[in-house]
Amino acid sequence: MRKSILLVLVLIVFSCKEKKSKKTQNPELNTETKIEKPLKLVFNDTVIYSSSESDLAIIKMTLIPNGNFDFYMSIYPEPMQDIDPESDIINANGQWNGTGKTLLLNFAKREKDTLDLNALFDSKYKKGNEFKVIDQNTVEIDYTLDKLNIWGIECYKTEK
Repeated sequence: MRKSILLVLVLIVFSCKEKKSKKTQNPELNTETKIEKPLKLVFNDTVIYSSSESDLAIIKMTLIPNGNFDFYMSIYPEPMQDIDPESDIINANGQWNGTGKTLLLNFAKREKDTLDLNALFDSKYKKGNEFKVIDQNTVEIDYTLDKLNIWGIECYKTEK
């Protein structure tokens, strides 16, 4: 009887030691945390966001691989409206840079007038996290999406 009790105690001690050693060898406890910087976004091709069929305007935003972009918007006049056609065209440009899935568009300051980015990138028309107006000259867009809503108009991304 004493031998059987002693044998059971010895087995318990060895089984506990085995479990304890397994815990210290757990790879989850011995991992090192690596902080990785998001990769800088680089284009090999020109990326164009262009408007779909719309009765309001034609929009075209061209992202050039060298880090510059051009923005063009031609607003259709309302019927029976006598306005100079030049006032209904917006030409702007600037520089872009990005990391990971986001892209910052830094619009150049305009000499003649100001460009209201809150009107162009209106949060009422965005779906999800398409874009975010950072300040009066900067907009952040989600580059992973195939479509952006600019001025409430769907603009689809293509690469050329």
